[in-house]
Amino acid sequence: MKKRIIFLVSLIIFILGLLLLVNHLAYVLRDKSNGLVQDRFAQLEKDSVDLVFIGTSHQFCSIDPDIIYNEYGVESYMLATSAQTVPMSYYAAMEAIELQHPRVIVFEVCYLGNDFRTVTDGMSHAFFDKMPRCKARKLALEDLIEKEDRIYYYLPIGLFHNRWKELKEDDFKRDITGKRGGFHSEEVNNNWAIPLVDPEEKESMPEEMQAYLEKMVKLCEENNVELILYCAPFNSLYDNDETREHLFHKQKIFNGVGDFAKEHGLRYYNMFYEYGNVGLDFTHDFMDSQHLNCYGQAKFTRYMMDRGYFDPMY
Repeated sequence: MKKRIIFLVSLIIFILGLLLLVNHLAYVLRDKSNGLVQDRFAQLEKDSVDLVFIGTSHQFCSIDPDIIYNEYGVESYMLATSAQTVPMSYYAAMEAIELQHPRVIVFEVCYLGNDFRTVTDGMSHAFFDKMPRCKARKLALEDLIEKEDRIYYYLPIGLFHNRWKELKEDDFKRDITGKRGGFHSEEVNNNWAIPLVDPEEKESMPEEMQAYLEKMVKLCEENNVELILYCAPFNSLYDNDETREHLFHKQKIFNGVGDFAKEHGLRYYNMFYEYGNVGLDFTHDFMDSQHLNCYGQAKFTRYMMDRGYFDPMY
């Protein structure tokens, strides 16, 4: 009997050690190029955040949550991830409410112009990997990830096991993302003035994206969380006629979002028509044609905060 107990205890210790090893390996082998914001969010003390930002890289390159805390005394978190689609942002809002129940959720609407539900490369793992084992994660995986692919989200080590050849020092670190999920880039690239369409020129957002946005509105209403929408200004990828037409198409959709916001009683700030007031320097404040660097980010953050654009209305 004593030998059996010793064997069982040893077996349990061995299994626990193996699980800890696999969990550590899964972290080390993960592709961390898109940050570890979910890791940080999972570690936050419950109900410690008043303001949560969701959306794509246009969101995390535009807003600095550390400035919001250090200069305005508001505790916020940047839950935006690269290529975070509208459906993914809906589940990010659900996650934020489930774990933090902030007073305000701010959604940057760039991807309302794209008609797809998720992305198929490692960027989707930036959203799902280390997302807390909460109801929002379960529902998101069931809704957005094909059944045969879910194993790579439940056990992501199966996807990244071949990365051992390219491991770097940062792969072994736990604190490579800011405390509040912020993104910082000092890269400077010359940009050009953003061409604009008439604000009265409008197009409808893709039908499925509107459906998920409506679900987000309902989710926030049911949980007494204010949802604020805004659009960060960006340029065409290249300065030519074809890419400008693509930019104009997106701008028309963003103009149409204004009508949606009015219909649903939401605050919406289309910053394409205010960016001139921010004081952005096109030779210094952009990391590329699509995103602000830390210098433009600081100007943009202070502009939005100084005008109370993210202050709760109730």
